[in-house]
Amino acid sequence: MGFSLENLRESEALPELNLINRGIEKESLRVSSKGEISKLPHPSKLGSALTNPYITTDFSESLLELITPTFNSAKECLDFLKELHVFVYNNIEDESLWPFSMPCPIASNEEIPIGNYGNSNLGMMKTIYRRGLANRYGSMMQAIAGIHYNFSFSDKFLDVLAHQSNQEIQSFKNETYLGMARNFKRFGWIYLLLFGSSPAVCNSFVVGKEHDLEELPSGGFYKPSATSLRMGDLGYISKAQDDLNISYNNIEEYCTDLKNALVKTYKPYEDIGEFIEEERVQLNTSVIQIENEYYSTIRPKRVCPSGERPINILRSEGIDYLELRCVDLNPYSSIGITEDQINFLDTLLIYCFVTDSPAISLEESSRIQRNHEKVVNEGRGEATLLETTNGSVLLKEEANKLLLELETIAEFMDKEVLKGQNINWQQSITAQKENLLTPNKTLSGQVLEDLKDQDLSFRDLGNKMSNLHQNTMTSERSNLDELFRDASEKSFEDIKNIESKDQKDFEDYLKEFLDKIS
Repeated sequence: MGFSLENLRESEALPELNLINRGIEKESLRVSSKGEISKLPHPSKLGSALTNPYITTDFSESLLELITPTFNSAKECLDFLKELHVFVYNNIEDESLWPFSMPCPIASNEEIPIGNYGNSNLGMMKTIYRRGLANRYGSMMQAIAGIHYNFSFSDKFLDVLAHQSNQEIQSFKNETYLGMARNFKRFGWIYLLLFGSSPAVCNSFVVGKEHDLEELPSGGFYKPSATSLRMGDLGYISKAQDDLNISYNNIEEYCTDLKNALVKTYKPYEDIGEFIEEERVQLNTSVIQIENEYYSTIRPKRVCPSGERPINILRSEGIDYLELRCVDLNPYSSIGITEDQINFLDTLLIYCFVTDSPAISLEESSRIQRNHEKVVNEGRGEATLLETTNGSVLLKEEANKLLLELETIAEFMDKEVLKGQNINWQQSITAQKENLLTPNKTLSGQVLEDLKDQDLSFRDLGNKMSNLHQNTMTSERSNLDELFRDASEKSFEDIKNIESKDQKDFEDYLKEFLDKIS
């Protein structure tokens, strides 16, 4: 890539850094007033989960997913997300949204209703995909919630730089975003250290699982120095995917490795079978059923038209944005994320852009994975070590070094790009330098401090925070109420249209879809 801050300063592309595109997809479990998973179907006032562009469900009927359009300003993106929350809270009766990534108390997998998307072929495929997830990983794992943060530079920013380096625009974009993704794999642990907020779980989450967690006096389990159990081996894990090692070194390798996962069958999934008593229980027996099942902290993406295969679109048209999947819900924010967090992520992503990003070897890939596990399980430990090319170093020292480099980026952005806009990226980095000195000030540290100091169970703290957020949100009316109401009503018309047009037998439809991989 090779664009230094100095190159950017002298480039015509610099003002375009004001036009970064940001979008958020935020999941949360709907819970009853007692803090139990909702047994009610997706509320009709929120429209159809298949066709509403702003409000859908993820794995479960109870797992809401709120989607913002893209914005050039972090504040505008969060303002929209807040309006969406206000609308949702005012339309889900007495229910509220669970504030943590790790689920509320759930007695068994059977208590988690799988998402229902109607009778169209498209809707059936979504439901069966989720049945597959339930059979492969258990519904409890799929009830974990998080935030996907979508980031891209403006087209003009990339056009100018591609022209400067005499490269064709699409290959330049692919190289740029994959280079950033590789660096995010290298440095993304700093985000988990500071903003991971899932160091504890409900008792029900670990029933029947082997674990090395400690018990909280009032109920629940935790790891003393953990940052994000959601991103560790209690969270989004897949034995089948552990050996995939999908390459981010270039677009061809990425698509080839992803295709391999989509077509290669996996014995334990063959043992489940595609049908149980004539009901289809997974889309296929491959390592991953469809592209979405691939778990990673960051993924290269492009918007994919309905019915098409993301892998084909990515291969033929190239990468358009990056999707960060490592963001835990911030339980102290009524919308799950703050502007400071976005400013920090943006600083980190620009650092990933301006820092040299060589190909990742198999050896480095293993080291990245070991460091990731270290940070999620014992990131706040005083003696925790991180592996580097020069041997093991104290995690805290490496974090401090990285924060100093991020400070340089933030200072550059504040002075050269964001000037006069009342935005302060440096502030978000400085705050984290202080939090690093007092690990209890990191989000995971705060959660554990609250659980212990207030002698609360994980469930109690979840209920306390969700009631607080519910009161905040229901005391307001959404300024975008009309937009969201109209979208909900239109979504029912859209689903009727889709269902009325479906002529093809589902099995034929599915075969055609699965065979589309080029």
